[in-house]
Amino acid sequence: MSELNEENKHTYDNGFHPKEVKLDENYKLYRTNLFFRFRSKLAILICKFIFFFPKTLVWGFKVKGKKNKKYINSSCIISNHTHQMDAFMIVTSIPLKRIYITMLETNLGFGIVSGIFRLGGAVPIPRDMKLLKKFNKETKDVINKGYNVLFYPEAALMPFCDHIRNFLPGVFHYSIDTTNKIIPLVITYHKPKGLYKLTRRKKPCIHLNILDPYYIEDLGNKKLTIEKAKSDLEEIMSNYFNKNSDYFK
Repeated sequence: MSELNEENKHTYDNGFHPKEVKLDENYKLYRTNLFFRFRSKLAILICKFIFFFPKTLVWGFKVKGKKNKKYINSSCIISNHTHQMDAFMIVTSIPLKRIYITMLETNLGFGIVSGIFRLGGAVPIPRDMKLLKKFNKETKDVINKGYNVLFYPEAALMPFCDHIRNFLPGVFHYSIDTTNKIIPLVITYHKPKGLYKLTRRKKPCIHLNILDPYYIEDLGNKKLTIEKAKSDLEEIMSNYFNKNSDYFK
């Protein structure tokens, strides 16, 4: 348990520290109106175009398992959290899907950057209990309406982590209470080859892998159901990472 607590602590520090944020009770967590969705998709498509060359030529970025994109609807999506821009990589790789990204409430304290986060579909997880109840309800509502919500069950960002860390159970509650479907994504790291030996001399190339959907089996007891789903997905994603990443624990 101590290892779980240690690895899931938010210890990453990029040198930029957010301003204090306090959400009021009327704060709109999920924005689903047509005008916002249009602006959001336009912003994501523009970012996809602008960052095409850095992603392709500098990061060595590739998407594998594209056939599984068709299952991304009314889903909880989970991913390992190992890069400062992994949410950006995910939404620009699946630009036509309606995806919200859960994030720390403190990430709203970065001024204009936080505004860009929000425009891209980021939703803060409130610390206030009253707002957290609202978040829980609205998250289930948007999934049932056909949207997708991305969670990081490892919680903490650990750059270029060489293994899948233990999961926290939160996301599994949302899945059980909605569609029972989870789309696992695994970010893997690879030794640079060819041209990438010049552009990625100090860091590995990055691949985003879309795995087959996982459907939660109801065991008749919510706690046991969550434990099995959590254990299964930790194993599935760990096995995939260890088999396909050139850098693993």
